[in-house]
Amino acid sequence: MTDKTALFAQIEALAGRLKTKYDEKTEARLKKLLSSINEENIDFREVVENLIDGIYVTDSKGITRYVNPAYSQHTGINPEDIIGRSVDDISQEGVYFKHAVSTDVIKWRRNVNGAGLIRNVDGHNIHGYVTGVPLFDEKGRVKNVVVSVFDAEKLRRRWSEFRQSLSDDPIRIVENFGEDMDSSIIGTDAAISEIRRTIEHAAPTNVTVLITGESGVGKETIADRIYNMSERTGKPYVKVNCTAIPSTLLESELFGYEKGAFTGASTTGKVGLFELANHGTLLLDEIGDLPIELQTKLLRVLQNKELTRLGGTNPIPLDVRIIAATNADLKKKIQEGTFREDLYYRLSVIPIHVPPLRERRGDIAPLVRYYFNEYIIKHDRDMVLTSEDMVMLESYDWPGNVRELQNVLEYLVIVSDGDRIDSERLAETLGITADRKLPQPGLNEAVAVFEKGLIENAIKETGGVRRAAAVLKIDPSTVSRKAKKYGIALPDEK
Repeated sequence: MTDKTALFAQIEALAGRLKTKYDEKTEARLKKLLSSINEENIDFREVVENLIDGIYVTDSKGITRYVNPAYSQHTGINPEDIIGRSVDDISQEGVYFKHAVSTDVIKWRRNVNGAGLIRNVDGHNIHGYVTGVPLFDEKGRVKNVVVSVFDAEKLRRRWSEFRQSLSDDPIRIVENFGEDMDSSIIGTDAAISEIRRTIEHAAPTNVTVLITGESGVGKETIADRIYNMSERTGKPYVKVNCTAIPSTLLESELFGYEKGAFTGASTTGKVGLFELANHGTLLLDEIGDLPIELQTKLLRVLQNKELTRLGGTNPIPLDVRIIAATNADLKKKIQEGTFREDLYYRLSVIPIHVPPLRERRGDIAPLVRYYFNEYIIKHDRDMVLTSEDMVMLESYDWPGNVRELQNVLEYLVIVSDGDRIDSERLAETLGITADRKLPQPGLNEAVAVFEKGLIENAIKETGGVRRAAAVLKIDPSTVSRKAKKYGIALPDEK
């Protein structure tokens, strides 16, 4: 920040010079200095009071000092009802909130994030996401805590509107896609961990990636993650579903055409999807169904890094990163003569295979928790999953993989009454009837479920790894290792 004493001295000297003799350069310098003063005197209170996120400020002892209008609007709480009061006292009453993030910030002297229900004064539950940040004085002591609160449902609604704007067209052009919620890869299975490691190594490069796996396993999510972690993030990202475009149109869509290239062609010609993705990334989904004649042209583009539009003669240089995805067995297609072997090897420089859910049952629980929480926020429901429900969900084979799991959970959140999932409807949806019971788990599976429950409960009750280890009579390192194996979140040690 500018030294204001020196700044005012300069202004005073310049003003005196102007009184003696008018000088345009002196006037310009004076205006510049006055502009600096105005920039430094921004009314930050006005800024905060016009934010759409709620702001809650306490002092170092947790006494409420300020809330902005957005916080009052989110919660319905009048500022005069809480200003001057301790957040601990307010949380103990349990009327407005049951836990104060600012208390944790003061205790741990660091940023604290949290999510949960905020009960509006009219009794309506708000799913809020909260971030507390400490402000320190010159001696390094916590001076104030600033807590930002925003309505997760409004955020979800904005995200849904954005996704809808992309539509379900076979071609989606996404620019400046950025880091998004759906690009997170959920799971603790060894195969998923290996996929994360592969992405970390592959994303910064420009080599082609081939993602294989059954429908619904999340191949597009992995492609998104590669794009987001690459140096091309923020540049064009074009997604093409090769099966959703008629084969007669696919060539012109991918490679473009010059005017008059064929009957019915635009009189101005058309830029192809490869050109639209230039300097960015092109996702070719369902590449296994690409017609053999187009495979030859695609191979030529990948080899030469240039293309020629239909009806054109001038080659167009390309700098495009290709990610391909398919649920087909390409090696079998090669044997059948329906997929080019040289194209397969050109695409699969970095192969990533995503196993189906039935082969990584340990990932079902974290996926269920993630999407269940997403849907109760989206549909403004206050409900829980019982352990019996979780047993059914974890025992099901999920032939439709993650996509089926998402659809089933959202359906149940919408149609269930009360504060829990309708277990009968869940069983009916999964096809579990009196004459078709769930398969009995093997000994190893039963032991794993029991062990996971013990560790989860010990951590929850004690609040720490070391204390949980003492209760379970095992080493803390064993608790940490098994918690990672079962996808159990570990608290920060206090």
